[in-house]
This record gives sequence, C-alpha cells and structure tokens, in this order.
Amino acid sequence: MSERILKKEDINKFYEAASKTYKFYGPVREKGNIIFKEISNPEDLVLDYFNSKIPPKEIVLPRTETLFEYEMKGNDIIINDDVVPDEKVLLFGIRPCDAYSFTLLETFFKEGKYQDDLFIKRRKNTTLIGIGCNEPKSTCFCTSVNTHPHDKENVDVFLTDLKDKYLVVPISEKGKDLVKDLNWLEKATEKDLEKALKLSETAELSIKTKLDLKDLHEFLMKNFNSELWKESSQSCIGCGTCAFLCPTCSCFDVIDEEDKYNNRGRRVRVWDTCQFCIYTLHTSGHNPRPGRIQRFRNRILHKFSYYPIKQGLIGCVGCGRCIQYCPVNNDLRKIINKFNELKNKEKEEMVVA
Repeated sequence: MSERILKKEDINKFYEAASKTYKFYGPVREKGNIIFKEISNPEDLVLDYFNSKIPPKEIVLPRTETLFEYEMKGNDIIINDDVVPDEKVLLFGIRPCDAYSFTLLETFFKEGKYQDDLFIKRRKNTTLIGIGCNEPKSTCFCTSVNTHPHDKENVDVFLTDLKDKYLVVPISEKGKDLVKDLNWLEKATEKDLEKALKLSETAELSIKTKLDLKDLHEFLMKNFNSELWKESSQSCIGCGTCAFLCPTCSCFDVIDEEDKYNNRGRRVRVWDTCQFCIYTLHTSGHNPRPGRIQRFRNRILHKFSYYPIKQGLIGCVGCGRCIQYCPVNNDLRKIINKFNELKNKEKEEMVVA
C-alpha cells in the first residue's frame, strides 16, 4: 500500500525536506485573503481554507513576465529568450479545481504548431501537491464541469485532511518519487482510507449546483444573437474581476519596452481580459466587440462553447470565484440555466408541433 500519513505537527519537517530541492509555494493569509506565495516560514501556511481569492495560476503564468530581452551591438541584434529560471517548484496545498485549471491552461498553450515554451517550461518544472476540499462553498459547482472536490487526476500527490493528519496519496511518477524519499512518513491504515473515502463522498453531496451542460456549446452558438445576452449583460460594469480571478482565463497583452540610452530592450507579457473594450480595438479604430453585450457574451462562449468545440473540454473548473467576487452579483450559473430553460422550451415546442 503506497498511501502514507503526514501528521500536521510534521508539516515543518516536510517543508524542510522539500525546500532542499524545490522552491516552495503554498497558501498564506494576506490582508484577509488567501493567496499563494513562496514560503520561507512553514508556520505561514494556511491549509484549512476554502479557496484562495487569486488563483495560483500566476506561478506558471505570471501576471507580468519577460518573453525575451535584446541588445543592439553595432548592426547586430542579440536576443536572449532563455528568461525562465530552470528551477523546480513545489506548489503545496492546491485545490482540485485549481489543479484542473493547470491542465486546461496546458492544453491551450500547447495547442497548434507554435507552442508557448515559457509556460510549458514552468509547468514541467512544477510539482503539484493537492488537498481535498472537504467543505465546498455554496458557489462551487466543480462536479458539473468534469472535476470533483477530491479529484486526484491533475496532481502529483494528493492530501486528504483527516483532522489531526493528512492521508498522502502519490499519483504521478514525480509524486511517487517525492513520497518515496520521505521515508519517515507513517503507513496509512484501512481506517484512514475509509475515512478519506467518506469525506470525499460527503463533499460531493454537499455541492448543490447541478448544471446541465450536455450539448450546451451547440445551443449557445445557435443562439449567438439571443436577447438573453442583452438581458444577462445589463448589470455588468466591465471591471474584469471575473477574468482576473479566473484560473483558466489566458488573455494577455504584449508590450515592448525600449532602453534607447543603453541600446537594449525587452518584450513583456501581462495579464489582460476580453472584458476591456481596448482588448480587441484595432489600430484602424475598428472594434469587433464594441459593446458590453459582445464582450460579456465572448467570455461565456469561450468557456462553454469555443473551448468544448476546439478542445473537447469545458473551459471552466467550477471554482465559483466569478460568482463570489462579482461586484454586481452576476451569477454564471443563472445565465447557464436561462439558456437551458430556453433549450428545454424549444424541445417542448418541437414535440407539440
């Protein structure tokens, strides 16, 4: 049996062992919110949290990052695109929904002929230690989008909180090697495994939202010009909170910075959002998404239509951040349900006809 037990009193010991090999990141409390930061003191770790406000995706997709640097020497331009440190990162305590977002982002950045080498390098060097969500929030709906409060598929090691200890389950080869080196971990008992299973089942049952997403991607495209988009977007103020707090949003802008005095410069990538009017503004002055309706619709379609059509996956992990932190209380679940009601109504009318 490969399952092990990590006593909570031994978290410091785990940190000391892992930080010899990895740059150690984990959830901490800062200004009343849970965020993921590099850990220098294991006492700062907060593992009994619901979910972080800002997703840990910035560890593999930084808010601001240099794509390449250049220097001009005479008529030559020397480009340095080796800008990502070749360091191993351990992300400790990530929730299953956020771990799944890493898989969706990887699918996106690996797509096509030209792949994103910087993201791929960071993701390859990152080991994920997930922790089961025993008490999902009322805004969570992960079970509707192909994941689960105790989903183990997208992590290297999975932890289940058993109150005074954690059940440690190695998943990937990376995870198995990591756990194997921690030979001081105790072996798990059948009682530990049974308790973990019960917690998983209870967590799943606690999620009340059940979204019907079957064939929704086709119906949304069919209703591209539906009045429901106007109705749903009326309260949206275009602040971008939903996008900036979304673990799967990948929109970015690219900025060139030039240092003329030293004949050098760099190209920088920064987070952006399709909810801002300037995002799609052309140099000519034309904007293909000129209004709030078009931008609001694009975000929903990207998650629930474009992504499923292109990737065969729903581009949402059901974390509920966009619901919880929207300043005007726009609820993604209600929007989906409105379109499902319209879909069911059309089906009923077809049967009657």
